[in-house]
Amino acid sequence: MVRQMLTDTAIKKAKRKPRRYKLTDREGLYLAVMPTGKKVFRYEYRFHGRRETLTLGTYSDTGKGLSLIEARSAHASARKMLEAGQSPAIVKRKADAQAAAKIANCFKAVADAYIAEFSPNRSASWQAQADRWLKRGACSIIGDIPLSEIERADVLAACKPVLDRGKPYSAERTRAYIADVFSFAESLGLIDRNPARAARGSISVPVSPERPAMSAKELRETIIAIRERGGRSSTRIAFEALAYTFTRKSELTCARWEEIDLDTAEWRIPATRMKMKEAHVVPLSHQVVELFKQAKALSSNSGFVFPSMKTLAKPLSDTALNNGLVRLGIHKFTPHSFRHTASTMLNEMGWRADVIERQLAHSERNKIRSTYNKATYLAERRQMMQAWADHLDAVVLGANIVPIKSRA
Repeated sequence: MVRQMLTDTAIKKAKRKPRRYKLTDREGLYLAVMPTGKKVFRYEYRFHGRRETLTLGTYSDTGKGLSLIEARSAHASARKMLEAGQSPAIVKRKADAQAAAKIANCFKAVADAYIAEFSPNRSASWQAQADRWLKRGACSIIGDIPLSEIERADVLAACKPVLDRGKPYSAERTRAYIADVFSFAESLGLIDRNPARAARGSISVPVSPERPAMSAKELRETIIAIRERGGRSSTRIAFEALAYTFTRKSELTCARWEEIDLDTAEWRIPATRMKMKEAHVVPLSHQVVELFKQAKALSSNSGFVFPSMKTLAKPLSDTALNNGLVRLGIHKFTPHSFRHTASTMLNEMGWRADVIERQLAHSERNKIRSTYNKATYLAERRQMMQAWADHLDAVVLGANIVPIKSRA
């Protein structure tokens, strides 16, 4: 008697029952009909005397699963594997595990983990940029590629669509964000190389025109405009603190209260937040101490000195100060202009270049010299920062300014 094999008609007519049941085909292939109505092709066989089952896939006649013909083809391949002395189920489990590992270590998965890790302590602007340049940008090109397989050429390919749109700065930012993802992966031990870092310099970016330092008159007009029309109180305070301390914008906007000691009048910025990845001390003039006291009263117990307008859990937006100057009608200068202005004026006032450079937290190539400078310049920097704050106040008042020079 010949056993009747499965047909598409029989499969379609199979109704669900309270318990799972089988519709057999041949040589161990059968269709399992689940209590939910789901129909699954399986292959049951013996390997070294032990019964094993291989799931081939879910039945479908719409192309979303396996048809009967496709199930029989997969069954035939599994039987050949068994005849060759391999367990089809074990081979499949290993392949699935490798595929899962590949997905877990693909660029998109690691980029998502990177963004999730750093977003809580970054601005809304940073998150928007990460989403634009990583999720919607790089991931659309290299998202499915495992980190271990991504080469310098792949990084540049991920940047090319942006470059083709005539946006070299954005293309370079895309490369930099990819490099950050690889650095994050390196810290997790997932990889020991960074092809995006190796691609540095491969994108031709026009040199930005250097924005000029403010004159005394321009500095006075800018500070007065900020004080009179600088927006909400915390934003105005942030502007003034930036002018007095001339740190980088992100160093100020992401400042946390745990970094600031108002009793010793010191702001210690950790290396993780510095451009040069080296901890930095900012001596605080009495003007800045007073500004931080005002900011404390406005920060509503946030961990950030200048919390976001939307949530206390995030810092002030990365673009808030730039947009603030634009709203004041100031287009010639940016927040970074305070830094350039302080550097120019302090040099004109006679302060030593080494002291100014150390306060600007510029990189020191000589490591021994760098350590020595950090130890010996702090007292002089403290004097300089108070002198700068007093000089700035005098500029704003329009007084006859007699520069306070270094005593060294």
